[in-house]
Amino acid sequence: MWNKFLKLSREKKINLFLIIFFGVGIIGLSLDVTQSLFISLMPFTLLLSMGLMFWVHRSWKPRHMGFFFLIAVLGFAVELAGVATGVVFGEYNYGRALGFKIFGTPPMIGLNWLMLIYAIYAMLRKMPVHPVLQVFFGAGLMVAYDVVMEPVAMQLDMWDWPGGVIPLQNYIAWFVISLVMFSILHFAKLRFRNGVAPWLFFIQFGFFLVLNILIA
Repeated sequence: MWNKFLKLSREKKINLFLIIFFGVGIIGLSLDVTQSLFISLMPFTLLLSMGLMFWVHRSWKPRHMGFFFLIAVLGFAVELAGVATGVVFGEYNYGRALGFKIFGTPPMIGLNWLMLIYAIYAMLRKMPVHPVLQVFFGAGLMVAYDVVMEPVAMQLDMWDWPGGVIPLQNYIAWFVISLVMFSILHFAKLRFRNGVAPWLFFIQFGFFLVLNILIA
């Protein structure tokens, strides 16, 4: 068994690790005795997941790094504006799960936007359809991800909505913002392959889907 594992490619090893890693996370977050500890580890989980994904990124061109930085900054900026005004997503507040905050907004959320946009964009480039359809499909995937994540996010103190009601405005904002971000990467004509990115997206999607059943 171990010999078979060693013969796997680096990307397959990472994907297998992520399945096990998030599986353990589901167990830890589902048990009252360990939930608080696992919530405190969520920033580390995000950084580790994104680090493993970018570890297999093959094209570290300055323009790639510049556009990735732009997506992360945009993600943080819209969340910062959202918390400050309530105009973007609706009225909401961040909890403790995503770590320290700047003006009520954790910088980690900008990295989360980058991770999701990058992962989906890596999949979109393989679709044999017009780029416009790729961009709209990607934004739809982002909204589907948010629909699954939102109930769990409130339970895990990632953020909170008044009365526990998630406004339609939030999902519209996710779609529009995602549309803009995917369009930026498309018009920048970024080309890259990543065998971990699609797996990470669907592993996280399944992670929140299962937690919806167990704790939400």
